Amino acid sequence: MATQIIVISGPSGAGKSAVAEALCERFDRMVHVEVDALRHWVKAGYRHPWAGDHQAQEQLELAVRNACAIARECVTMRYAVVVTDVALPRIAALYRELLAPLTDADTASHLVTLLPSLEVALRRDAGRDTSIPDRVEVLHREFTAAVAAHALPGAHLDTTHDADARVTADRVQDVVARGFARLA
Repeated sequence: MATQIIVISGPSGAGKSAVAEALCERFDRMVHVEVDALRHWVKAGYRHPWAGDHQAQEQLELAVRNACAIARECVTMRYAVVVTDVALPRIAALYRELLAPLTDADTASHLVTLLPSLEVALRRDAGRDTSIPDRVEVLHREFTAAVAAHALPGAHLDTTHDADARVTADRVQDVVARGFARLA
């Protein structure tokens, strides 16, 4: 059986972390890489990902590169990996590029974008200490446009009516198993 790398993407409030944790419960050897935590490794000169300037873009790329390096080391040790990130088209393309060398008969890379309704995303995000409703709305619009334009590889799941993260994890496993979420 191939070692899986599953990148779970979507806007804030999509349920990425909860779904990743539900997936991790199903495997004997799985690592959850939270890219937002990697971004916060930058202590001097930190820029919010949405700042849009050169330094913010550089830090976005650095976090993705670090996530892929961690994934590479994990699959070397035969651990499956689930990465959670806000991967719009440019970042999804970077994952595709960086994970492609890992994809062979023993490793498969996937991207699954979770996209509940804006109301659901706002409700989920509201429970966080770091909730920024305006940012949730902007990201939701960007993801909705990218999905509509077929600009994101992999599978896209409307999770609006999923009862909980375990139901969504079932759906993620299904699209991965059926080959609908292949990234590289």
